[in-house]
Formats: sequence, structure tokens, C-alpha cells
Amino acid sequence: MTSDDFPSSLSGRLIEIAKVLGAISIIVGFFGGAWSVTYGPLRDLLDQWEEVQTDIADLQDRMAQVQGEDRVIREVPGLTYVAEPVYQGERIVFNFVAERTRLGEKCILRYSQPIFTDMLNIPTPGERRQAARQISNNPTPLRPGYTPPVNLRPGRVTVYLILAYTCDGKEVFDQTSTAAFELLEGPRP
Repeated sequence: MTSDDFPSSLSGRLIEIAKVLGAISIIVGFFGGAWSVTYGPLRDLLDQWEEVQTDIADLQDRMAQVQGEDRVIREVPGLTYVAEPVYQGERIVFNFVAERTRLGEKCILRYSQPIFTDMLNIPTPGERRQAARQISNNPTPLRPGYTPPVNLRPGRVTVYLILAYTCDGKEVFDQTSTAAFELLEGPRP
């Protein structure tokens, strides 16, 4: 409408009424949309969507933990053991099969430290050993040897390795699963 008077023809009146209704529908649509996002059903849908995204991220974190992806290495289950018999004063051979995870691809193994526990249930560190080689990205059998501390009592002994890595300039620690063995009174007959 270019002038102050309302059109007198029917088609002119319909056009003006359509313009007014269009403007009202835009205003109502804007406020209706704002209401649905802040208080209405769309808000509930967006909240559910956010909750699902959080649940998916949490599930991915748990799966990474279950699959060992949150560690530097992943061991093949059931293949960690100590070759027996072991007598006091003898070296043990700690057998395990491990591979690097995506997190550990760029990490460099610096050393390993065995932790022994006998029937007194007191963790005792063994000799620290510098890394002779790196663990590859494929399952790799490893057989490092360690001498148990002299203060371990004969009987059931458990051992695991603490592995020290350098990852992007930071020191990162990981550990193997525990292996049990029978420590016999020495020396070997």
C-alpha cells in the first residue's frame, strides 16, 4: 500500500490482507520457534540429542578402555607368565606378548621395572632394566629376564612390570598384567 487509503478493489484488498497475514505469520513463527527451542518440545529433543551424544562419547571411552586403547601397549590375554621352576638367586624369565596401541605409536620405551610381591604382600622392586628393543605395532613376544630381590620368601610370588615411556616429551608409565610363580628355596640342586 503506497498511499494512506485502503484499496477499494477486491484484489487490492486481498493483497493488503495477505501482506498483513504474512507479517503476522512471520512474527508468530519467530516467537513459536523461540518458544519451542527454549521451553517446548524442540528443547526436549535437543536435550535428548545432547544426552545421546554424551552417552556415545562415554561409550567410546569405555570401549577404548576395555580394548586397551587408553594404554601405551595392549597385551594378548593369557600369554603372560614366568618360566618355572625358579630358585632363589636365579633370574626369572617374564614372558608376555604385547603390541602398541594407537596412543603408544609415537612412544619410546625407556626402561622396565619389575615389582615382586611374596606371601607378606609387600611390593618389592627388582632391578631396573633399560629397554633393549621397542615393542612393535604387531603382537610381539617378549622375554625379559630379572633377578628377584634377595629378601623374597620362598613360596608363591607375583610379578608385574612397570614400563616407562617418553611420549611427545612427557614421561608416561604403563604396566603389564601380573604373573605368578613358585619361588623355590635355592640354590638349585
